[in-house]
Amino acid sequence: MNSNRKFLILISISILFIIWGGTQSGKKFQLGSARIISNLQKPLTSTASILDARRENQMLREKLIKISMEREQFQSYVKENKRLTQLLSFKEKSSYLLLCAEVVGISPYPNEGIILINKGRIDGVKKDMICITPHGLLGIVTDVAKDVSYIQTLNNPGFRVSAMDSRTRAVGIIRQKNGLILDNIPIASSINLGDTVITSGLGGVFPKGLFVGVIKDIKKSQDMLFYVARVKAFAPSLVEYVFIITQELPEEVPVSIPTPKEKIKRPIISEKPAIEPIIPEPKIRERMRKP
Repeated sequence: MNSNRKFLILISISILFIIWGGTQSGKKFQLGSARIISNLQKPLTSTASILDARRENQMLREKLIKISMEREQFQSYVKENKRLTQLLSFKEKSSYLLLCAEVVGISPYPNEGIILINKGRIDGVKKDMICITPHGLLGIVTDVAKDVSYIQTLNNPGFRVSAMDSRTRAVGIIRQKNGLILDNIPIASSINLGDTVITSGLGGVFPKGLFVGVIKDIKKSQDMLFYVARVKAFAPSLVEYVFIITQELPEEVPVSIPTPKEKIKRPIISEKPAIEPIIPEPKIRERMRKP
C-alpha cells in the first residue's frame, strides 16, 4: 500500500513538472538548472581529464624506461659480442694453445695483485702456467683448485720475470717497486724511452717474446752500475677475460711436395723377332799361278 502511494506521488510530481515546464517560469527554471549543472560538470570533467592525462603520462614514462633499459641491454650485448669476437680472433692467431677464462674474483687489496678465474684442475690448468691478455703478459698461476685458479699478476710485490728491451736486447728483471720497473739493466746498454719490453725466456718459466710494456722513464741505480727503467704495462690491471697458455704450438714445417719423376720413354719393341741381315762372305780371288 505504501509503495502504491509513493508511486502515485511520483507520477503526480512528474505531471506537475511537465505542466509547469511549459510555462514561462518553468522554462527559466529549466534553463537556470541546466546552466548550474553545466557549471558543476566543468570542474568534474577537467578533473577527470587531468587524471586521464596523468595515467597516460605514467604509462608513457614506464614505456620510455622499458625502451631505455632494452636499448642499454642491446648496446651491452653488442659490446660483449665485439669483445668476444676480438678474443676469439686473438686465440686463433696465437702461436700458443690457449684456454679462455673469466675473472670471477679480484683481491680487495689493490697492491696484492691477485685475481681468481673460473678455470681449474678439471680444465687442465696447472701451477706455473702463464696468464696473458690480448695486450700482453698479465701474470702466472700460483694455486689451482678443482674449478678455479689464482693468478699472481704484475701488480703483486713478489712477481718476478726476466725481460729485455726488444730493440737493444738488454736483459733485466721486471718487478714491482711503487710501480712496474725493469731492474738490473747493464749500464753499457743504450735503452731509450718508448722501447718495448718483452719476456727474455731466461729461467724457462715464461716463454720468450711475450709483450710486457713500454719504457716511460730511465734512471741509474744508487750504485751507478745499472739502469732502472719504469715500465707501463700493456695489460690493464682490471680485465674480464684472460687466457692461460697450456701449450706452445710447434712451428709449422713446410711440407715438401715431391716432384714427379720424368717418365723414361722405352723403345718400341716390335712383336716380330728381328731378322739378322745376311752379310755375304767376301769372294776370295784365286790367284792364278803361272804353270
